[in-house]
Amino acid sequence: MTGKVTRQRFSKNQWLEAGLKMLSNQGVDKLSIGNLSRTVGVAKTSFYWHFKDRQDLLDHMLEYWVSEFNAVLTDNPDLPQLPPKQRLQAIADTVVGQDLAKYELAIRGWASHDEAAMAVFDNIHSRRMAVIQRAFADAAFDEQEQKTRAELFNCYLNWGKVMNNDPLSFKTTVNRLIPMLLQAPAEAD
Repeated sequence: MTGKVTRQRFSKNQWLEAGLKMLSNQGVDKLSIGNLSRTVGVAKTSFYWHFKDRQDLLDHMLEYWVSEFNAVLTDNPDLPQLPPKQRLQAIADTVVGQDLAKYELAIRGWASHDEAAMAVFDNIHSRRMAVIQRAFADAAFDEQEQKTRAELFNCYLNWGKVMNNDPLSFKTTVNRLIPMLLQAPAEAD
């Protein structure tokens, strides 16, 4: 945005989105109230309408990330009802279509040196992995295969855009990955 600061009021969610975007682009160390306010071009008074201080913003950013970018998968009662292939496809379509992974790397980076962020990240990662691993369990893979295949699937969903900037190509690769991951392992000779 511009360097000009106005007195308009940002909604709480607008501040949270702007905070996540700044986290993603510049890292948690650069995320200050002043920097954020200047970046969005809104006076700090609007910030203080919604948050007590920087730590309050950071706490709410984690809550927002969980609710807006993860709960659709981890708390979705319809997913377990789908057959494994359709379930994995629904997960992929949701993650890709709603760009749910866009802050994953930034949150993970932040969590690598912040215990509170790590606790939230680890909790949501475990819940997400349980949802994905259940699809492979329902496809009759043993526990080790479930875990390995779930990790590969989750890894590509969350990190694949780093390797592949073209959205269509990324989606095509994700769609090709699902049948590959559902193939039975080759028998050892």
